[in-house]
Amino acid sequence: MEKYPLHEIPENPGVYLFIGKKEEILYVGKAKSLRSRVSSYFVDTDKPVKIRNMVAAAENLRFVVTSNEAEALLLEANLIKTEKPKYNVRLKDSKSYPYIRITNEDYPRMHITRDTKAEKHTYFGPFVNVNDLRSVVNEILRVFPLRSCTERKFKEGKLCLKYQIGKCLGPCEGLISYEDYAALVEQIKNFFKGEMDEVKERLQEDMQRYSEEMAFEKAAVLRDRLRSMDRLFYRQSVVLDEERRSLDVFVPHTFQNLPGITKMFVRNGRLIGSETLFFEGEDTGNIIETYIMQFYTTTRQFPQLVAVFGTEDTEKLAEALTKMAGKKVTVRTRGYGKLKKMALENAEIQTDMYIRQLVRRKDVGERLRRMIKTERDIKRIECIDISHISGNFTVGVSVAAEDGSFDKSTYRKYRIKSVENDDFSSIYELFTRKLENVAEGEEPAADLYIIDGGIGQLNAATRAADEYGSDALFISISKGRSIKFMKNQGEESIESIHLPGRKNPVILIKNDPLLIFVQKMRDEAHRFAISFSRKLALKNFTKSPLLEVEGLGEKRCKKLLETFPDIYYRKDLTAEGIAEATGIPVKTCENVLSFLARK
Repeated sequence: MEKYPLHEIPENPGVYLFIGKKEEILYVGKAKSLRSRVSSYFVDTDKPVKIRNMVAAAENLRFVVTSNEAEALLLEANLIKTEKPKYNVRLKDSKSYPYIRITNEDYPRMHITRDTKAEKHTYFGPFVNVNDLRSVVNEILRVFPLRSCTERKFKEGKLCLKYQIGKCLGPCEGLISYEDYAALVEQIKNFFKGEMDEVKERLQEDMQRYSEEMAFEKAAVLRDRLRSMDRLFYRQSVVLDEERRSLDVFVPHTFQNLPGITKMFVRNGRLIGSETLFFEGEDTGNIIETYIMQFYTTTRQFPQLVAVFGTEDTEKLAEALTKMAGKKVTVRTRGYGKLKKMALENAEIQTDMYIRQLVRRKDVGERLRRMIKTERDIKRIECIDISHISGNFTVGVSVAAEDGSFDKSTYRKYRIKSVENDDFSSIYELFTRKLENVAEGEEPAADLYIIDGGIGQLNAATRAADEYGSDALFISISKGRSIKFMKNQGEESIESIHLPGRKNPVILIKNDPLLIFVQKMRDEAHRFAISFSRKLALKNFTKSPLLEVEGLGEKRCKKLLETFPDIYYRKDLTAEGIAEATGIPVKTCENVLSFLARK
């Protein structure tokens, strides 16, 4: 596309659209100032690959001016949902969530639905797991047996099997009054509104009244309902003791280099669902607002409050959601720390599970095989790392994974004997010993060895293999570019994959499943190596280089290493903090930090 005359672009807030050759919408974006935002695509060269490709594919630009940013946010959400532009981040969350619907009929029914467009009905949710929800609904209908037949069947006025087995009260033949049936429906609504205690109290009062009136069968029915309700209450956990609020919580996060968003649904103080969404292979940037708008464009159900973390601009988001909902929606970015902590803890677990699933994918081994151009199957993979502490206690380790799962029973530790503080020589020694162990049956062979390091470390490993006469396969992973450069680019990773005999490294896109797998192996090897090196340092503290620090004798050195075994790697420690934790004088702690900085 020829450069657009930037001076003709309005400075108003609005939505801009990049248009392709076939008049298809390639990308939709919102802007506080259209001219400023669109100009950045043409004057800023350090754009992600995906965006550069989009600009190159575009033939035209269109604009929709809005009166404010909130309207731009609304319009962007609607266009992304309806047009599904190729270059917008695919949120993978276009699905609808299961809700409980109580119909707006003379004798209402209750069922599960994903369609919440009919506003005349009453909805409760959203829920995440539909199977769990079905069991809850079945339990509720056992406690409160509403009819489940269609309107046509109901109007026939004939009892069905549901009545015979006690799952319906027979309103079709007038066996329950309109008033009593309406009271039953109201109790269900109160149950979902969180007014469980009030519902139980009314049932207990009615049961007592029936007992006093000698209506023991009716009293027994209410007794059974109360027992069933107790089982239902057990399913729901209270997360807001101090208030019975209904809110949706959105927490963006990045664990193990994988960005995602965790959302939690709280109704009347009770957590009814939580889900984590990941953005594998996407450059996400700050998409929290766009994600929230697309979420509510799909669900069309709004709580009293939306708690959003990761953004400070709540005014336009609140205004946009209020317009969409047709009622006031409050947005907050402060408070609810308990929920945020819960979301992050859950997200960290979910990320680990997600990555485990990624590394089990058959295409990871297949892609590794294609990358290094081999016909061999790659199932068992080992990663090697070298660690030392200020040039001392040099150790090497190998960690193993087979079919995507770590095999800790075959992890190995090596005390490097020949050199100190020389990664190349250490890796050469490690592989010389490892290949001997493999030949003698003391260690299983790997289909591929990953080295933590650059081309130098890789060459050291392949030299050991060549001299031993081994045809083992190798790659290595290193930090390829500076953090300063990383700030100005989006999709390409700063990690480099090195292959034997190849001058230029392989650069994969961030969050590529193959890159995540290699990083996971590298990080596990790094953790294992540092742990081994720290244990040696503590065991042999009398040889610690820290003893060179003025004022730090053996007793203080041991206390320091016991309290901060990772002190050689910590960048967040202060002299005052060390002194408070160990009892060592502040002046000596300052000497320790100065020594470590020099090292």
